[in-house]
Amino acid sequence: MTPTVAIIAPGNMGAGIGRRLTENKVTVLTSLAGRSEASAKRAHDAGMQPVKERALAEADLLLSIVPPGDALALARRLAPELTAANKKAVYVECNAVSPPTMLTSTMMIAAAMPITPQL
Repeated sequence: MTPTVAIIAPGNMGAGIGRRLTENKVTVLTSLAGRSEASAKRAHDAGMQPVKERALAEADLLLSIVPPGDALALARRLAPELTAANKKAVYVECNAVSPPTMLTSTMMIAAAMPITPQL
């Protein structure tokens, strides 16, 4: 079974990873809420499917690919969506953040999901 992957966000790096995944027949979801026309074009060109944030939380894997300074805000914003999701995605923090930031992000996400975080 091929997993469904959600990528936040479809910037240069996110869209590049999205393209590689879609080339290998992986369904890739993304949110375009508040994104620029350029981001929407990158997502489209990469074969990523735009969905509402709630649908991102239903993916098998959720890749957080944002500027490092946005990682905690993203984890905070997605925690309620992850809590409400019927299916629990594996949240992958792909950002170049410090160990304390990683721990804080992990704890926010773990609080939203009934799992034990793997550090």
